[in-house]
Amino acid sequence: MSKIQDGKFIDPKVNLKLFSTIERGPLKKVAAIVVHQTGASSADSTFDSYKGVANGAHFLIDKDGTIYQTARISRVTFHVGKIRSRCLETHQCTEPEQKSAQDILFAKNKSYSTRTNELAQFEKKKTYPQRYPTNDDSIGIEIVGGTKAGGYETPTVQQNASVKWLVAELKRELTVTDSDVYRHPEVSYKQPTEAKGAQWK
Repeated sequence: MSKIQDGKFIDPKVNLKLFSTIERGPLKKVAAIVVHQTGASSADSTFDSYKGVANGAHFLIDKDGTIYQTARISRVTFHVGKIRSRCLETHQCTEPEQKSAQDILFAKNKSYSTRTNELAQFEKKKTYPQRYPTNDDSIGIEIVGGTKAGGYETPTVQQNASVKWLVAELKRELTVTDSDVYRHPEVSYKQPTEAKGAQWK
């Protein structure tokens, strides 16, 4: 029997604390999981930010390992941002596709923000896994982290144990594989140390 009922993950290890303010339209298929880290150093700070209409992820893991579900798996949340070009990042694409992506990313007389936005729109026309996952086909897991000099804090032992358990459960429930689980900076333009210490294998 599935643990996911009406978008809710039903398990004693998961605390339901849903925020309709971060839920958008229907999430028709989950193809991937994106692991994030919060800029705030406490779960309460993140919960406070979710009280207004905000970006957010489907799960939040506190420093003591407590797992909260903050949005239904059946709903889109804005957690990914502008996606990178998988073609350019992995060098596994045709020459014409590579040229098209490079022409957009290195266009003259346009700001970096404009170029990366146009590249993300170009990528979104592809289907996963030819591109990186987007808000429309992935769920997000936030690890309470906070930042310090040099980048994000290293997740605690308890957090990594919870990440490992949750990812394993979600993989089984949603039929995704290890290759469908990403750190946020892999797929979007984020600080490279975000979720760097997260472990799920």
